Amino acid sequence: MLEIGATAPDFQAESTEGPVHLYEDYKGKKNVILIFYPINNTPGCKKQLCEARDATPAYDNLDAVVLGVNPGKFEGHKKFSTKHNFGFPLIYDDRWQIIADYQVPTFSGLMVARSVMILDKEMKVRYFNKGMPTTQELTAELEKINQESNTL
Repeated sequence: MLEIGATAPDFQAESTEGPVHLYEDYKGKKNVILIFYPINNTPGCKKQLCEARDATPAYDNLDAVVLGVNPGKFEGHKKFSTKHNFGFPLIYDDRWQIIADYQVPTFSGLMVARSVMILDKEMKVRYFNKGMPTTQELTAELEKINQESNTL
């Protein structure tokens, strides 16, 4: 994983909501919650991404957006997103480049380990959790990030 405080690598990628260019779209504008998840349409991934969807109003209030990242097939992303009405981009990382650049843990390079990272508006890594943190944990981190940026 990238170290806390490290500058997050920029990326451009296709997603279920159109092209995403991390720095151009979000730097200086939004905190970013990156959810790296193993497989589309599995119970754990469905639960995690539906919770993120349901928390979108809270994240919006904290100047944050959600981006899901997975190396699965683009068509699978579209079906998964449409079926559950996520409303946030699921990024297609078919070459595993974002996963590698962000040093996300994998299982023998065959599957992404469920991980969540928060980037602040300056694209610094502020939080990492290998697992499925709760909405409350993520909102608390975002509140802390926003408070710290307001005192600078």
